[in-house]
Amino acid sequence: MSTQTIEATTPRVGQVKPGFSLPGIDQPATPVTFGRLVRVETRKQLDTLAGRWFLISIGLVVAVVIVIMLSVGGGNHSFMDYLMATSTPLAILVPILGILTATSEWSQRTAMTTFSLEPRRGRVVAAKVVSSVVVGLGAFAVAVVLAVLGHLAAVTFRDATAAWDLNWWVIGGMLILTISSVGQGLAFGLALLNTPAAIVAYLVLPMVWSMLTALVSWARDVGAWLDLGMTQAPLTMGEALTGQEWAKLGVSTAVWLGLPLAIGVWRVLRREVK
Repeated sequence: MSTQTIEATTPRVGQVKPGFSLPGIDQPATPVTFGRLVRVETRKQLDTLAGRWFLISIGLVVAVVIVIMLSVGGGNHSFMDYLMATSTPLAILVPILGILTATSEWSQRTAMTTFSLEPRRGRVVAAKVVSSVVVGLGAFAVAVVLAVLGHLAAVTFRDATAAWDLNWWVIGGMLILTISSVGQGLAFGLALLNTPAAIVAYLVLPMVWSMLTALVSWARDVGAWLDLGMTQAPLTMGEALTGQEWAKLGVSTAVWLGLPLAIGVWRVLRREVK
């Protein structure tokens, strides 16, 4: 009889770089940086199917506004008029993106994934706030660009008179208005953690309060301090706000933005993830 010897061969593995080692099971994971959290939360507002369609809808609304501006009066409006026309719908509609980012984890049941990757919920909420401010700044920058294009189109194609005079009080006021509106949307979203309810509350409650202060005599004095429409109006008047106007703006912002934001932070920190 003869025996057959089988030689064991070692599989050839690609050359490994010096210093390379596979991570161990017990090796701690790299913590998520705050900048990465902000980028993720910003993408949740913009780089989703709902966010994309909503941005397209906002773009169509602003395009219609610019067409109307070009049609009325031969397009003979100043750059500041075009800026007011483009920034106003953005200030009204962009906050809904803040609502979507606040409610996305709970409406789409991804909260467990989010808070597993970053268990410190306070950092997640802070990232949402910062990303909302970034989106507000971006929305206002887009409004400025569209206003420039609209006025250039009026001058070029409608023979309108070029009027590029800037009122920095109005520009600063519209910037504050846009950022505070986005923050208000985020605050309502965090407070309710439900997308339809937050959108309805954001759009309807200030309107109902304004109607109440206009119709009921005893509510008018209170409305001067709590009606956002009244307290934010001086921001677009083109003049510096007085001390009392700043105080009224601060009180109304604390009620309509600070209070729901505080409630929302408390709810997110304590709510059970299912």
